[in-house]
Amino acid sequence: MNLSETQLSILKLIDLYGEISRKQLALHSGLSQPAVTNITRELIDQKYILKGKETDSAGRAGRKEVLLYANADRFRFLGIDIGGYWIRFAISDNKLNIFHQSITPMHEFINVPDKLAALTDHINVFLQEHGIAAHTIDAIGVGVTGIINMEETHILNIPNLADWDDLPVVSVLQNAFHCPVFLEEGGRTMALAERLVGKGKHVDNFIVVNIGKGIVAGLMLSKQLVYGASNVGGLLGHVTVDETGRQCLCGNYGCLEMFGTYQMIEEKFAALDNSGISLEDAYQQNNKAAMTACIEAGNAIGIALSNVVNLINPQHIYLGGRLFETLPLVFEELKRTIQLRANRFANVVLSIEKNSFGDMEGLYGALTLAKSKLIHLYP
Repeated sequence: MNLSETQLSILKLIDLYGEISRKQLALHSGLSQPAVTNITRELIDQKYILKGKETDSAGRAGRKEVLLYANADRFRFLGIDIGGYWIRFAISDNKLNIFHQSITPMHEFINVPDKLAALTDHINVFLQEHGIAAHTIDAIGVGVTGIINMEETHILNIPNLADWDDLPVVSVLQNAFHCPVFLEEGGRTMALAERLVGKGKHVDNFIVVNIGKGIVAGLMLSKQLVYGASNVGGLLGHVTVDETGRQCLCGNYGCLEMFGTYQMIEEKFAALDNSGISLEDAYQQNNKAAMTACIEAGNAIGIALSNVVNLINPQHIYLGGRLFETLPLVFEELKRTIQLRANRFANVVLSIEKNSFGDMEGLYGALTLAKSKLIHLYP
């Protein structure tokens, strides 16, 4: 995009408010109304924004103001969510309406020596299946449940997967698809999605937690994402909840991931009940072993989150993952544990709820990353 900083600032405001008049743009941007008129004319000519309905002008009887809004068709984004079990792909417009999506099991990448060549092939197949020309993609966002480098160009490691180490995903995909590519840790992409298009749009301090094969978290403090000194801020899954617990893949003992994931709840249930019934069927029957396994998992997640609540004092915690849908007792137990263990003054302002996009949170995070980086929506 060849837009000036002032053009980008106006585009950002229009995107933020959805519909807004030139007068309001002048008020929020600090620019004069003639300057805003000239900038919006240029943006309309280049089809970045469109004219909408007319509305009465406050204080100017009989005078109508035209509302402006972002052109949904001006951009097309590709989101890639790399998780422990799956890689998900999605195509969206500028308003992040998803038109096409696909999912590929991660086991298809086992014993594949060139992971990024395989990823590129899967993207090409996805685009071809839906009749999308690669050159029509304006930006690609990649969220990964793992560690990325400070420059946000390489996947350094995915803890629960072998051979996903030091992969230059940004340069490879840029060379393949000839558009900007942006990489971020998955928990932070989810926090970005909540902040820009989800429940956290007007919340300055919150945590996003997603539980799948691993546990990821994104922290938003004073409207800013938390990265940490070496870009690993948010590793909630590797907070110790029992120092005598089993060894984690990270090498530590008693990590939350050894207690709070769906897989670990299944293992605990199987150790308590050898009848052969599935965890979900047992849960539906109020099986005592299933209830015990869920309570223990919820308690462990609640202990970890209580420590985070006491440390950073968030307003909201947004939770997502399959286990909260199929085993809702885990959700209730973690809430109860936080209410018992977190500081009472922190609990006064704390709300704990499901995330905005359910199982699609990672995909929306990747798409939001692509859009926000391309048109400088954040910070």
